[in-house]
Amino acid sequence: MTKSGFLFLILALAGIPAPDVVRSSSVKIHEVLGGPAGYIDLRNTGATTLDIGGWAVQACTGGAVPLELATLPAGSEILAGDHFLITGQGFGGTVQHLVVEAIVGDGEMLVDRRGTRVDSLGWAPSSPCRENQAAAGCPGLAQARDAVSRDTDNNKADFGCVPPLG
Repeated sequence: MTKSGFLFLILALAGIPAPDVVRSSSVKIHEVLGGPAGYIDLRNTGATTLDIGGWAVQACTGGAVPLELATLPAGSEILAGDHFLITGQGFGGTVQHLVVEAIVGDGEMLVDRRGTRVDSLGWAPSSPCRENQAAAGCPGLAQARDAVSRDTDNNKADFGCVPPLG
């Protein structure tokens, strides 16, 4: 066994996630529109309600390390098949679960209470938020997964341009 394989085995046995590993979860970043009127739509693709209180959304803003955009309040849940909407202050829709100043950056990352990456989307080739290839840019449009929130861990394959919510 290699040294790195042995380290990952020790971390796994200790219950500690390996660094930079995407943790399997039924919560997906389903759709994103940047800006002060933008939003991040999280979707629970699983069959049970999930407690996402204490999880965080981070924004990739051109640097090597993402910045925290929002921490989801204690008691935040997503019912099976339902959505949780984080919106910018200028969002005009009626459903808003958490409001932030604006949806910023060239990508967004969802991390759990332990700080482990759960899902992410990046639309700049250098974004630390991207999974494999960056999603296509969508000026004036939102980036969204398909109806079932398919996730192949390749942003270019998983996200397409769609009209924004509204």
